[in-house]
Amino acid sequence: MANNIKLPEELQAVEYIEYHPKQETIYVFGQFERYRDALELAKRINLSCDETICGINSFQIQDNVLFCIVFPEHVFEKIDYLKKEECNILNIPTIFNYNIPILYRFIEEKYIDSFMETGVLKLTTFDKCKKLEDENRKDDKEGRSDLYGYDGQYKFQIGFGVGSDVIMLCTSLCSDYQDSNGKIYKKYIEIFDIQGLLFSITEQLKKDGYSIISILFGPCFYSKKEFHKEVSAEKFREKLEKKQSFDWDELTKLTHSITGNDIYFQKPLDKRNENEFRIIWIVDNLKKDNDIFVTIPNPQKFCRIIETKCSTGNL
Repeated sequence: MANNIKLPEELQAVEYIEYHPKQETIYVFGQFERYRDALELAKRINLSCDETICGINSFQIQDNVLFCIVFPEHVFEKIDYLKKEECNILNIPTIFNYNIPILYRFIEEKYIDSFMETGVLKLTTFDKCKKLEDENRKDDKEGRSDLYGYDGQYKFQIGFGVGSDVIMLCTSLCSDYQDSNGKIYKKYIEIFDIQGLLFSITEQLKKDGYSIISILFGPCFYSKKEFHKEVSAEKFREKLEKKQSFDWDELTKLTHSITGNDIYFQKPLDKRNENEFRIIWIVDNLKKDNDIFVTIPNPQKFCRIIETKCSTGNL
């Protein structure tokens, strides 16, 4: 037994070993030119496996952006239309740990008690954030940004957004925030197990019929809502000059290949005191303008109520 490990006197050491759990091999398949083609196969695999297990990655070969699907090895046990020899092993380390700190959610007190008693949680969308009545929280350009492209001496600007099929949970990294009107939150929700809550929400969304493409989470960053990139202007000219067969999907794919997922977490500078942390579900069947509620069984497993005389908050 290791010398630096001491057991209580009433216990006796029998054997000490180091245990390293085996990590499942991750496979990739395909070089799809269209995102929707990769999506259709991913949805088919998820349906066959009865779980959301297949993801989509993008990569670039020369000037072309292509898409592939990513999935764990045990998928082959449940499907017969893909063979191992047709796929490649994803050669990246699979042992990692992403630390998510304690998060906080600030809402009206009556909704705090209701959530802890019933588990009913209201989610939001980018479109709804644009229409908030509270001017301190409202962002008219939520989910929108401008891309400034540079190609030698040539410069161009194009506006783009996240699309409409996005569900979101907004939280804060900060428990002592005070808004511009000096509003103080004496009661708020502490989320001490965000991963458990994330999985529970995801399961409820799936039960409610949402087809989930991918899940993103992370802290927001605050800027002028601009992206400045060196990029071939010719790529955009080709897309925009197709007057008779203009494809918005192609343009969206191109802008997102340049900026990545940053568009989902970008907020204006005047909101930087929110210290927001977002969880995002990208779906392909969101009903516009509908309120989105999920019921979380036993929310006390993930959250607790904090009451204090001096705490403040937002979101």
